[in-house]
Amino acid sequence: MATYSNQCAIVGVGENKRSRKSGTTPLHMALTAARNALADAGLEANDLDGIMNYSTGADSCPSHELATFLGCHPKYVKDVSGGGSSTELLIADAVALIEAGMLNTVLIYRSMNGSSGHQVGRGYDPNMLQEMLSGGSFLMPYGTASPTQWFGMFATRHMQQTGITKEHLGHVCISFYEHAQRNPDAFLHGKPLDMETYLATPDISSPFNIHDCCVELDEANAIIVTSAANAKNRKSKPVFIAGMAPRTTHSNTHYWTQVDEVAADYAATELYRSAGVKAEDIQVAAIYDCFSWVVLRQLESYGFAKRGEVGDFVADGNLKMGGLLPSNTAGGMLSEGYTHGMNNVLELVRQLRHDYKGTDRQVKNCELGIATGWAGPDMAGAMILRN
Repeated sequence: MATYSNQCAIVGVGENKRSRKSGTTPLHMALTAARNALADAGLEANDLDGIMNYSTGADSCPSHELATFLGCHPKYVKDVSGGGSSTELLIADAVALIEAGMLNTVLIYRSMNGSSGHQVGRGYDPNMLQEMLSGGSFLMPYGTASPTQWFGMFATRHMQQTGITKEHLGHVCISFYEHAQRNPDAFLHGKPLDMETYLATPDISSPFNIHDCCVELDEANAIIVTSAANAKNRKSKPVFIAGMAPRTTHSNTHYWTQVDEVAADYAATELYRSAGVKAEDIQVAAIYDCFSWVVLRQLESYGFAKRGEVGDFVADGNLKMGGLLPSNTAGGMLSEGYTHGMNNVLELVRQLRHDYKGTDRQVKNCELGIATGWAGPDMAGAMILRN
């Protein structure tokens, strides 16, 4: 078992109001999310000695800038370029720095005008794509210009090999939309989805229709990590970091020969080893859901369903409340909001703290949860959290 297991905890989470058009800057949204996380933890800005952030290009605000406007002077600031799985990566960095004795309390945030500003999923400038994406010049001439198209090809192959159907994708969407109806802060709250509507919706890029795709919004999220010793004195109940696979890689997406494998297949072994648990011990999940198919593929990777059986697993209602693995219980990125997975981690923390006790939003008696990150089939991260 990893020596860091349960030595650090998440003690505060916060966000700002998500919308299609914030009318403000990523800095302003990050300030709101950070202050809400500080209030959740019962901390002051000066208690932070580390601040970290991730962005895809220039869609966020620098950590140094956020620290200045919070009015604090951290010893360590860090900005990385990355999307999915960056939350797990930066939490792992925070744990390492705290365990090394360099830092005590770290704020991690993601802030983006993902709807009114830079839209990740709606195509790229061809010249930028070829510079940014390794092998981009081999994709653009064939019209592959967005994640919907990239992942659609992987999904189609996997579906053909395993018997997953369009209806199985729909069960993922319907499960998460159902969760969103219990969450008044979900963007698609009040907009339930049924299978008839799902199947009648035309595809954007086969096999995905709009319901299969994450909801790109303007929003910010923040997480505060500290040592287990410091966590005892915080306002909120600490949620301990039991194990991690921070960012595991597979062959670069456009060059590999083993196209039926994904990085999450490799992350799972280290994840469970580091936490000393098994898949069957997990009671609640935050599964990265940029697209519905990505959820199905990760359920296989992390051992919740065997290859060829994952479609039946979701069709049986196992992602819903009362199922074997209630997942993305705030609605996930498919129906709550999209901050490259950080919003899913916030919800997992709240579930493990039993913040919704006494309501139909609370997963009963949950003590152990998994959060997964997906930067693509070629990069993945995950962590096990416990209360």
